[in-house]
Amino acid sequence: MKAGRRLARAQKRESEGGRAGAGISPEDIADHNSRVVLALLRRHGALTRQELSAHLSLTEPAVTGILKRLAAAGFVGQGRRETTDRYKAAEFSLLAASAHGCGLWLRPERIDVAVVDLKGAVVLQQEVPPHGLDAAVRTIRDRFAASLAGIGIACHPAGEAAGLGPMQALADLPTFTVKDVEAAVTAERILGIGEPEGGFAVILVDEVVRAGLMTGGRFFRGVHGRAGCIGSMRPGREELTLDEVASAASYRRHIEASGEAGTTDWTRRAASRLLDAVLALGGFVSPGAVLIGGSLPDDVLDMVIAMMIAERARKGSYFVPASWIPPIRKLSLPGCGVAHGAALLPFAELSLPKPR
Repeated sequence: MKAGRRLARAQKRESEGGRAGAGISPEDIADHNSRVVLALLRRHGALTRQELSAHLSLTEPAVTGILKRLAAAGFVGQGRRETTDRYKAAEFSLLAASAHGCGLWLRPERIDVAVVDLKGAVVLQQEVPPHGLDAAVRTIRDRFAASLAGIGIACHPAGEAAGLGPMQALADLPTFTVKDVEAAVTAERILGIGEPEGGFAVILVDEVVRAGLMTGGRFFRGVHGRAGCIGSMRPGREELTLDEVASAASYRRHIEASGEAGTTDWTRRAASRLLDAVLALGGFVSPGAVLIGGSLPDDVLDMVIAMMIAERARKGSYFVPASWIPPIRKLSLPGCGVAHGAALLPFAELSLPKPR
């Protein structure tokens, strides 16, 4: 994986013994503040020095120094805020086209491709078959040659990233590979729900059911990166797994056997089992929200979420500690935001505050 560039000028610091000094250097502080400014401009749009100073708890001269560095790097531009007053304050905003990230969601039968600009807006989105991926990436590299920061790769549980290694189109590009649910969490954190108190969880429902948790500003991976494999959960030894009851594959099997009239029965059972998983999660980590998405038909997914919310309210009427049952809602971004989140991964190295 090729490293992304830092936002502050590199400084070499050594201790008396010739080893790198411990602790946080001025370079680290400058780099962090630059990342925070870019994140604020992405989330809030154009801001003045005074507004940035209030967000950062820094003096205006310190903010001016940060803005000068970012403007010199080509990431931030200056304009004038239109007001009814005679005085028009200078405001600063991201130059969207100054950097782009490409995201790939590797699924068994197709690959979702997305390119986003520095503001996080999608400027290109398409689906390609696996054999067409190399040509698609080459086209993107040619179109965004001067601004492509890197490529994020999100792997479906049934997908495979190993085959991308020999691809010439990926040569010399910073590449970041994660599970698809982590990419969905990244998209929600940056462009969707943000970082609510207690963090949040994402549940993806397609061929398998899986979950991801953002807590303390970090994605929780667990031992050996195995956290979130909730599809194998079952309430009893003789019971079916969550995958067998609530996945998109189980929905299709049920409809094939029972017809459209069986949708309500499947939905009720899936909602009940998914809520069991939410309750188990809430009882231990109490996230601020649980967001659900996947490849179920939109109306079916909406029905599942509505039934989960209704059951949550019913349980809240007699559970004494009902406050730890997290709110449940649909994912903010279309298509689960997976390819979108993968495209934002290069910016995590380039321009996002790093978790502490």
